[in-house]
Amino acid sequence: MRIARADGACYATLMREPVARAGGLRRIALFTNKMDAGGVQRAIVSLAREFVRRGHTVELLLARARGEMLAELPREVHVRELKARWPLAVRPLFALPGDARKLAPGFIATTMPRAVRSIAPLTEYLRSDAPDAMLATPMTCALAALWAAHLAQSPVRIVAREANTLSQQIAQRRQLYRAQLPALAREWYPRAAGIVAVSNGVADDLAQLTGLPRARISTIYNPLDAPRIRALAAQPVQEPWLQDASGPPVILAAGRLMPAKDFAMLLRAFALVRARRTVRLVILGRGPERLRLAWLARRLGIANDVRLAGFAPNPFAHMARARVFALSSRYEGLANVLREALACGCTIVATDCPSGSAEVLRNGALGRLVPVGDAQAMASALLAALDEAPTAQAVGARIESVSHGDPASAYLELLCPSDGH
Repeated sequence: MRIARADGACYATLMREPVARAGGLRRIALFTNKMDAGGVQRAIVSLAREFVRRGHTVELLLARARGEMLAELPREVHVRELKARWPLAVRPLFALPGDARKLAPGFIATTMPRAVRSIAPLTEYLRSDAPDAMLATPMTCALAALWAAHLAQSPVRIVAREANTLSQQIAQRRQLYRAQLPALAREWYPRAAGIVAVSNGVADDLAQLTGLPRARISTIYNPLDAPRIRALAAQPVQEPWLQDASGPPVILAAGRLMPAKDFAMLLRAFALVRARRTVRLVILGRGPERLRLAWLARRLGIANDVRLAGFAPNPFAHMARARVFALSSRYEGLANVLREALACGCTIVATDCPSGSAEVLRNGALGRLVPVGDAQAMASALLAALDEAPTAQAVGARIESVSHGDPASAYLELLCPSDGH
């Protein structure tokens, strides 16, 4: 895959020839931070795949062109890294009106979000090679896109997508700039062509925190290609503990190894389960908490029955063979991994976290819900799930629950409302 890079000073030299836009087909830009394995990135890949299938020209703009999910993109997608050197990264902030300009000194004194560093090259991109529409996610990227469009005086339609529960992010993360995000969204989001939340819980939280009208925020679940997931689920699995059907049952979890996912609580719950019966735990994903979690597993005496398996290109083959899928998050946006697990027919135990788990699991009809942070409740639910014999009817209901909706069309309705898609 060819990746063009720009630093804001020489962006025009990297531009391709203009693309003809025939018969309602459009050039759509997708803007995000990077393509590490995560819910935002999987949604970007799915939307890019579907937009390309419908004939649109798709360009992926990244604050940093890295991440495992780059390999999942269709070959037709143009990938560009928009990364400015330090003086160019700061300068555009002082040209912005209102609260955005007030943030500039704070960004200089602390860590500047990657998306904000992209404002200068993004502004030049909008001036030199304007797309018809842009989907930007998460909020820092959406704000950067709106700021760049203001500086470029560009008419591009920008749709802002919120993928997480903002109030929880602000409360549990230490970056000082996050406390300013609600005020910035209140000032700048009215300029967006559309505002999307990935669940009703995220939409309610966003409206309450920012004061934006709830009716202005559309809920669009993440795209999910259930037939493709089931086809991948049928492929051979690489995890040795899941290859042996006669071995101990396996509890599976997946996600970035970070505090918000609270895998530490899951390890404590698993230690309680392991004291009662022979069972194993596999956690898929990478992240900054790997060493801490490995240490905790040793401290709890469960290290021999826990595998931190890292990134799995095909997690669905794991889901299809695990006895139980566990989600231990403190907060989520939609908990899309639960929808993927449902598509594989998994038995599920999840924390009833804000937002998404209860929404996806239909308030417990499709899986067990336990309080956030409660290792004892998680252990009890896991033991009950392990003892449960899944019926064909229950598995079918889980699979069927994710087999509806057309998120790509809903996004295109906001991005290119005059098109027939």
